[in-house]
Amino acid sequence: MLSIEGIERLVEPVITSLGLVLHGTELKREGRDLVLRIVVDRANKKDVSDGVTVDELAHASDEVGALLDLENPIEDRYRLTLESPGIERDLVSWRHYRFAVGERVRIVTRGEEAAVYEGELLAADDETRTIEVKTTDGTVKIDATQIKSGKTVFVWETGEKRKF
Repeated sequence: MLSIEGIERLVEPVITSLGLVLHGTELKREGRDLVLRIVVDRANKKDVSDGVTVDELAHASDEVGALLDLENPIEDRYRLTLESPGIERDLVSWRHYRFAVGERVRIVTRGEEAAVYEGELLAADDETRTIEVKTTDGTVKIDATQIKSGKTVFVWETGEKRKF
């Protein structure tokens, strides 16, 4: 059986050819079922709300499913799901930060000078492994090793508070 990284290397060319970007992959048990969950989004989003459509997900699922049937990287029986990362999502890997550039984020840092920063993610520099967040107080540069958690934040412009 291939590792998650191996499965990602296998399916990423198909996903990319469809104009999508691989956001993440997981293989886990849900009850009695083994589920391969692949999270994708539109590669060239013009806006946060310009995410992958249901039709694009269905088409990608058909293409990825055919490849997985052919290559058979998972020995056990499993269910394949392709989904959108959502409008508000956790930023777990460096890839997530690179893809979230231009979006509103909330970053929590660790250490003695721990802080919370919310604003537009301006950059995620691969070379220095730093991010830049434009907050109301100015631009903050944060080393990736100092990030405790991060997530995208969507500003709901309805004028109403969310009800839970």
